[in-house]
Amino acid sequence: MLSELLGGAPVRAALVIHDPPAGTGSSPGPERDRVRFQFNPDRVQVGKQARWDRSRAPSSGEAARAQFVGAQPRTMTLEVFLDATGSRQSVQDRVEKLLDCCAPTARSTAAKPASAPWVRLEWGHARTTGFLALVTQVDAVYTRFGLDGTPLRAVCTVSLEEVGGSVPRQNPTSGADGPVDTHLVVAGDSLAGLAWHAYGDPARWREIARANDVDDPARVPAGTVLVLPVLQERATEGGAG
Repeated sequence: MLSELLGGAPVRAALVIHDPPAGTGSSPGPERDRVRFQFNPDRVQVGKQARWDRSRAPSSGEAARAQFVGAQPRTMTLEVFLDATGSRQSVQDRVEKLLDCCAPTARSTAAKPASAPWVRLEWGHARTTGFLALVTQVDAVYTRFGLDGTPLRAVCTVSLEEVGGSVPRQNPTSGADGPVDTHLVVAGDSLAGLAWHAYGDPARWREIARANDVDDPARVPAGTVLVLPVLQERATEGGAG
């Protein structure tokens, strides 16, 4: 009854696990698995740090003016509650899925460079937590066991770090390498709309389509993760025209 009053059942969160990109690509590989949450997290901690240099302190003893060095990748920590009740997968199998995210995949190890899976927290329309990341640490605490010692319940603390850091959207034509950001497609999204929000120019939807190998911009299904690339300067384009 309460869920009906609030507009329906809650959207369940999941940790989506992707193959890493081939070589040095910036787009994730296909989805290989996902860990569905039986209960949504009560708290998700997201952080980001900037590096500042104050080493050039004046001899007068006054504090040196801080000089920006660079931005650190976003980090996220969340708890995943796992229980054997009502699930086809054992608690141990799901914990192993999380632990495996800390090691390179067999395919990437053979092809070089070795890379662990890329993951993404999928939770409805949440965007600040939906970035592509690497799993840096998993701590599993088993809290209930069967008579034969089989773990029946666990609480896993999962730490994530953004794959490539974030590049400020305010300078989309800086010519830097790597993705500006990633975007989880939801119903009603369009490439032109994403280009407008990311670059201030809806005509640049073609760059988004090219970066994600999208053949038909009208058919990008909800749930797709799009890379929003850094765009090169258009000075040469303007001169050619």
